[in-house]
Amino acid sequence: MLILDAHAHCGLTLTFERLNSIWKQGGIDGGVIFSPVEEIYDRADRNFIDSEKYKESRRKVHEYLRTLKDENIYIYWFVWNDFMIPWNDFCGIKWHRHASEPNYQYEKDECKDLIEYICANKLPVLLEEEFSNTIKLIDEFRSRTTTIIPHMGSLNGGYSRLKEKGIFENPSVYVDTSLASPFEIKDFAENHGTDRMIFGSDYPFGDPVDECMKIKEIFSGEDLEKILAQNILRLIK
Repeated sequence: MLILDAHAHCGLTLTFERLNSIWKQGGIDGGVIFSPVEEIYDRADRNFIDSEKYKESRRKVHEYLRTLKDENIYIYWFVWNDFMIPWNDFCGIKWHRHASEPNYQYEKDECKDLIEYICANKLPVLLEEEFSNTIKLIDEFRSRTTTIIPHMGSLNGGYSRLKEKGIFENPSVYVDTSLASPFEIKDFAENHGTDRMIFGSDYPFGDPVDECMKIKEIFSGEDLEKILAQNILRLIK
């Protein structure tokens, strides 16, 4: 059975060799990788705008990810406040911001241009933002491309809050299981099936081996195959 970890950080400060050794321990064949936050912007500075140091860091980490792209290794472009258009060989988007971190200037024309590019190229978006911005961005993407909510929404306002808002009724909204509770995972499957569920670990914050075992303890057969690899392959291929 093919197993792909669809949520793993990897970069110059968090090397692929380190991640891959853990994947191999758990029988994980590859997955989706994107930069650690710390290589994209200064998340500790609420008022951070940008610097030459971070511009160079973003360039270097995306160049590094390019060298890792392989049969079972898929690379996502990490969005920053400059809303730079992804290089052609990136097959998805990591859109990340927490409430305590620098604000994104969503009113900029560059942001609108990026969203149009993402939708035109049907790039899946792994979206981790605070609740109000999550709702707005899902509306921007509408049914034009797929939005993946990591951690079953725990850092997007909470699973229950998104469920009450009806976000999971949208067929273009998927979830990844990284660090989510078994209750949330089972609840989503019971209410919406398994076609929009994706296995992820959020390495290094989650352990890929443990996160994979969590899914194997809940699902079996075709459902397990879909969650562990087939659903994400459908989106990125």
